[in-house]
Amino acid sequence: MSRVDFLFMCRWGPLSDVRLTPPSHSLTLCPVYAEQRDPEFGWTGEHRQLRETVRGLLAERAPVSRSRELAESGARHDAALYSALAEQVGLQGLALPERFGGYGGTLLDLAIVAEEMGRVLYGGPFFPTVALAAPALMASADEEACAEYLPRIADGSVTATLAVVEGSGVWSPDDVLTVADAGGRLTGAKFPVLDGVDADLLVVAARGPEGISLYVVEGGAEGLQRSALEILDGTRRMGRVTFDATPARRIGAPGHGWAAVTQAREVASVLMAAEQVGAMAACVELTAEYARTRRQFGRLIGSFQGVKHRLADMAVRLEMSRSAAYWAAWQDPGTEEFAFGAGTARSFCSEACLQTGQDTIQLHGGIGFTWEHDAHLYLRRARADMTVLGTPAQVRAELETTVLAAAAELEPTVATHSIEVPA
Repeated sequence: MSRVDFLFMCRWGPLSDVRLTPPSHSLTLCPVYAEQRDPEFGWTGEHRQLRETVRGLLAERAPVSRSRELAESGARHDAALYSALAEQVGLQGLALPERFGGYGGTLLDLAIVAEEMGRVLYGGPFFPTVALAAPALMASADEEACAEYLPRIADGSVTATLAVVEGSGVWSPDDVLTVADAGGRLTGAKFPVLDGVDADLLVVAARGPEGISLYVVEGGAEGLQRSALEILDGTRRMGRVTFDATPARRIGAPGHGWAAVTQAREVASVLMAAEQVGAMAACVELTAEYARTRRQFGRLIGSFQGVKHRLADMAVRLEMSRSAAYWAAWQDPGTEEFAFGAGTARSFCSEACLQTGQDTIQLHGGIGFTWEHDAHLYLRRARADMTVLGTPAQVRAELETTVLAAAAELEPTVATHSIEVPA
């Protein structure tokens, strides 16, 4: 499947109707996750069982009402549930290599988990630890660091996050101003940082003597100051992290930190897109049920043509997002297809989730604007997600070169012939 074919599929074809072909090459920049095992996409019995298990556990112990309760109380997360996710289900280590204490699953497996978490707006340290810090550690290709930190992430005893942006919200090497001296001490500030106030480990992108490198900072390090930020989404906390000659451990090759950051961001983009698919699915179900039961002007509001059209748009938007997210998750990390799919899913799903959240409130009418209803929680998450990994506009700008190159490959070749005309 070409990149242009993929864009057409995201616009018009639901995932259930599409049979995909594997990537045209197997270039792997770094063994971040296990390779996808099937030549064609399709849900397996293991996928279905995983989805049912995660959905059942979250419905019992982390419904939306629980996310609301934690957000309103200012609590970081349910620590007992986080431990259960690691010890009973093994979700933190699901896609980590077995040699690092994981289960050797694929990114597709982890995307299923992310979708189910998105349905209930599960927050806390799971996403920054599993979707940002762990991929950055693996992409660094530092075997010693991975052997030390990843098993502790897998068993749930350590939480972590990735600190890259510095206030501008732009993921660019030019915007990395935090510096590291020759002794590995960091000076600078990072914000916003997901779970930056409470994470046990901080994986930091900083400019060292040989360029941008990755550094690990322990939560109790000298010179480290952390403060919470006031943000729209109370279900997923962010913070400001300041370093003042803070001791850190460099991981990976010096000067190769941005390549690792890029790969970690691609992984996180796919998992965030899957989360947004779950949130959209919950919004569609919530709104459709309301339209089937709410009566106005003597009839069910779902019978009005304007409401039908808006619900249909929400459902189509959901299917397009699901296609984009899972096509990207099915690619092998480190390939051109994965980078393209991650960016496309990030851009499309972010805007689709925001629009779906707005439609949910609109179709619920007066009740949708109240604090007691859950609709605003989904809209808040969608709005906050728009900037966590860079705005959709920034992602599209980054993809511009790739898309134009793909379009150039499809330009028809016009043959020219010399014709001699008799005198």
